[in-house]
Amino acid sequence: MSYFKTADKKDCCGCTSCVQSCPVHAIHFEKDNEGFEYPVIDRETCIDCGLCERVCPVANPKYENSESPDVYAALLSDVNQLIKSSSGGVFYAIAKWVIDRGGIVFGATIDEHNQVRHISAENEDELQALRGSKYVQSALNETFNQVKESLKQGRLCYFVGTGCQVAGLYAYLRKKYDTLITSDLVCHGVPSQWLFDKHIDYLERKYHGVVSDYRFRNNAIGGGCELFKLATPKGKVRELINPTYNLSPYLYSFMYAMTYRYSCYDCKFAKVPRQGDITLADFWGSKEFFPEMDNSKGISLCLVNTEQGRRIWDIVKDKCEYRSSNVEDAAKYNGNLVHTSSPHPNRSFVYKKIKDEGYDVVAKNEFRIEHYNRVLLNLWINKSRLLSNLVKGMSRLKHKVFGQ
Repeated sequence: MSYFKTADKKDCCGCTSCVQSCPVHAIHFEKDNEGFEYPVIDRETCIDCGLCERVCPVANPKYENSESPDVYAALLSDVNQLIKSSSGGVFYAIAKWVIDRGGIVFGATIDEHNQVRHISAENEDELQALRGSKYVQSALNETFNQVKESLKQGRLCYFVGTGCQVAGLYAYLRKKYDTLITSDLVCHGVPSQWLFDKHIDYLERKYHGVVSDYRFRNNAIGGGCELFKLATPKGKVRELINPTYNLSPYLYSFMYAMTYRYSCYDCKFAKVPRQGDITLADFWGSKEFFPEMDNSKGISLCLVNTEQGRRIWDIVKDKCEYRSSNVEDAAKYNGNLVHTSSPHPNRSFVYKKIKDEGYDVVAKNEFRIEHYNRVLLNLWINKSRLLSNLVKGMSRLKHKVFGQ
């Protein structure tokens, strides 16, 4: 049953299919007190056609793709492009192929105001903004309409989003297009943009500057971390790094399922069959299954779910090093491939507590690992050891070269 009948927040994933489908534009989104958007119907404008309920992917989930997908661990052979990715780089390989053929790619970006939203890319320069992970619910706005118009023009389109966003797109389109390629992402769940805004404000106050170029991960330094540029009042720009999720209140709360949209804990799409032509994720634990592969910069998990997906995979696989796998191994360390996240006990109150007491209070308490100071100490010790070894190495080199 649809959210319009139940008013239960777990029944709405915010995919925008109903809003973008309404023939008389009688539906709009309004934010709740946690910053998540939910649809509202203008009853004076509504013509009671029922289309909004029919195109709801949560009320009418479809599982038309293969229950036995082809599964691969893969990473780009081009190391220069691999380090710009947040995993093994398969998204880039597909997107680059689409753009090289005059196609258009739709995916999430973090804009100059630290807002996460879907945009389109038609050349490689524009494509760079779509790379990397974004742990915030992306605003789709008119993206489904833009995809449809591009498809009607006969253009090759590649849409990438969470499982519910891909399902929402198909529900909105209501027909198959030969020129549409989709990838669904294996998703833990999504916090709200409002919460991310609070975190950015926290960082700016903590470090006394303006945050830009925020990134949730970085393959060049080993994956999970928080990076951003900070412009100080004196005009200097420096890059700051929290080298582990445990030092970032936002990422720590994300990893422990404290802040997701309610529908994420009852996700209809965290399962096989998946929604996209090719499912993309991290192949966590890949070293256990493929010790011969270099996983230092990330390895992609790819599920090829449809005939369209197989056609695309056969094209891009030559750009990658890859190994065959199976769903059981892929899900061993990435459980959201086959099941939803369970809500952390803090989920019931953290948004309200932020409103009542401020983000700083929650960041220091609920959004902080129990042994936070120990984590800091271990990082300091490891950094000191690294510097010490570097100094010793330089001393030995100097002695060898100059005989001193």
